[in-house]
Amino acid sequence: MTQPLYIAFVWHMHQPYYRDPVSGTSSMPWVRLHAAKDYLDMVTRLEAFPTIHQTFNMVPSLLDQLEEYLPPANLSDVFLDLSRKSAADFSVQEQQFVLEWFFLANPERMIRPYPRYEDLFAKRGATIREEQWPEIRRRFKLQDYLDLQVWFNLAWIDPWLRRQDPHLAHLEQKGAGFTEEEKRYVLEQHLEFLARVIPTYRSAAARGHIELSCSPYYHPILPLLCDLRAAHVALPHLPLPEASFRHPDDARWQLQQGLARHAQAFGIPARGVWPSEGAVSEEVVRLAIDSGVQWIATDEEILWRTLRSSPTPAQRYRAHRLQRDGGQLFIIFRDRELSDLIGFTYSHWAPDRAAEDFLGRLGRIHQTLQAGPRPGLVSIILDGENAWESYANDGHDFFLAVYHALAADTRFRCVTVSEFLQQVPPTDDESLPPLFSGSWIDANFATWVGHPEKNTAWSHLARLRETLGQLNPDDPTSRPIWQSLAAAEGSDWMWWFGDTHYSAQAEEFDRLFRLHVSNTYRLAHHEPPKELSVPIRRPVAQPLYRPTGPIHPTIDGRETSYYEWLYAGRLELRTYAAIHRAMQGLETVAYGVDDTTLYLRIDVRLELLQALGSWRVELSLAAKTTVVIRPDSSASGARAELVLDGESPTSVPLACAFQRVLEVAIPLSAAGLTLEQPIPLILTLRQNGQDILERYPSQGMFELPTVVSDLESETWLV
Repeated sequence: MTQPLYIAFVWHMHQPYYRDPVSGTSSMPWVRLHAAKDYLDMVTRLEAFPTIHQTFNMVPSLLDQLEEYLPPANLSDVFLDLSRKSAADFSVQEQQFVLEWFFLANPERMIRPYPRYEDLFAKRGATIREEQWPEIRRRFKLQDYLDLQVWFNLAWIDPWLRRQDPHLAHLEQKGAGFTEEEKRYVLEQHLEFLARVIPTYRSAAARGHIELSCSPYYHPILPLLCDLRAAHVALPHLPLPEASFRHPDDARWQLQQGLARHAQAFGIPARGVWPSEGAVSEEVVRLAIDSGVQWIATDEEILWRTLRSSPTPAQRYRAHRLQRDGGQLFIIFRDRELSDLIGFTYSHWAPDRAAEDFLGRLGRIHQTLQAGPRPGLVSIILDGENAWESYANDGHDFFLAVYHALAADTRFRCVTVSEFLQQVPPTDDESLPPLFSGSWIDANFATWVGHPEKNTAWSHLARLRETLGQLNPDDPTSRPIWQSLAAAEGSDWMWWFGDTHYSAQAEEFDRLFRLHVSNTYRLAHHEPPKELSVPIRRPVAQPLYRPTGPIHPTIDGRETSYYEWLYAGRLELRTYAAIHRAMQGLETVAYGVDDTTLYLRIDVRLELLQALGSWRVELSLAAKTTVVIRPDSSASGARAELVLDGESPTSVPLACAFQRVLEVAIPLSAAGLTLEQPIPLILTLRQNGQDILERYPSQGMFELPTVVSDLESETWLV
């Protein structure tokens, strides 16, 4: 008899604590916007598929912020306040704020499909220099501001939910010329969606349709709270701050209070925990056992590092037992490939083809495991919020295709994690040795510590923790201090420090971290150190570097000399991905010009491209102008052509080479480019001629500044 393949989807829902508990203000709108676009539809969509059971991981600090918008608190956020305000009453600063930030949405999926919103975006411009703001403000009339207020909030309502409401559907069709009353209705619906989130999840869990798991209260990296030196397990030479941080009591508070808040919100205890960022260690395992947790989850790379072995399906696709000091819990491991396909790749595919590919991969796993004695479990674990902005229709068509296929296929059973553990409990011989200490990102902690900016933040925390001394977690008077400290220990602040990830709001994350630390000092009746008034982020840490002079490289696929790219501009591509990729094929781009030619050099991860076999890189330079680069067996290693997609499509061969790096020379005149304007650029890595694996930037396009020819002489002046 054929064994079924069990599939556990675990959707992780989380936001850092944006609100200043002292003033009650929130400078970021993401809890509200994701409530309108993601939290509600992700679970209500399942109502049509009673056999598709899933697990949703809800971070307690997110639950707090959802409820703070509702009675009796009725708190707001800066974006909501400016959405409610009449544009006629805007100050100059408020006009600029709205014009700068009310286009925070995926341009391809959330702006361009709506002509009025796209027109407003074009009127403002994709990139803005500071001196342009007065002219931009003059372009916008009162109705423009009102329409922008409506479209920003309307676009952040899930399209599937939006079209179920006749009035919202009418506003989408109307498109422009909105009234204040219509704006109020949109904003009221945001609060209505917020109010429905927790009750809807509670109801689905009570029906047995979903399982609710949780994370530590403010989403900290638990192993680093226990001992910052845990980062040296994977990376022995990673620089750490001089001030040590070792506070397992903080980790215990975060976990136990998170579990208590979860039970209070949903009426049932959480059996499972997704440790923030899949960050685990032996200390975390013991904390989880002591707290009554039945299962935890992390990335598959932790399993291979723990076993010190190569990946095998028999080990990957099962739950494992962790027995420690007379207690035990179970652990599952995230299938990296399938999770990353949903998170990063399928958004660029047609929904039916993506679903077909996904089911095909599951089918091959099912076939591989048939010889084994027990059914397998595929754990698909990823962010349940951010990826859908890159999908057409917010991912609705993709999910419908996947769920219909899974529900109709008898080979597969979609279960919650606890359902699988009840039906196929691990045997004693599956108990794991001591767990490797790492996270879901490369099985290490370099995303949160090691960079000078990250280490500075940890030094602030270490100094704060030393000042606070021993805090009694059972003392009610110390609870506000614990909460403020715990908010400062959240992982998101460290995520945006350094140059690993890029956010247009990185400076605000910096400010919020320092605010939480300062608030903790004040709550404990200490004066915050003056250093907390100084931003941690360094102004020079920019992902895009301008060229400093003309370049004349040799197109041979290798760095021929130190000087040939010395004056080039540079793009660090990893900072332009919306969320972290486990492995990245395209890493950096160097670019520059002379009087006639644009030169591009792409540094790649060779082993990844070689493993792909058939691949191509596309450089979109304008709406109908694309450079296509493919591997080639000739001495140059690659061939490139400039494709002009007009009434009579043409292609022009280009000088190109690929040995250690990709290099290409593009005649400016042939591509319709000039040195007087920034050069638009989108980079795409495809496999098999069509599957999009990577896109940079993840939304919109780069606009590369160029240099003028007379800089050549200035470059050499000393």
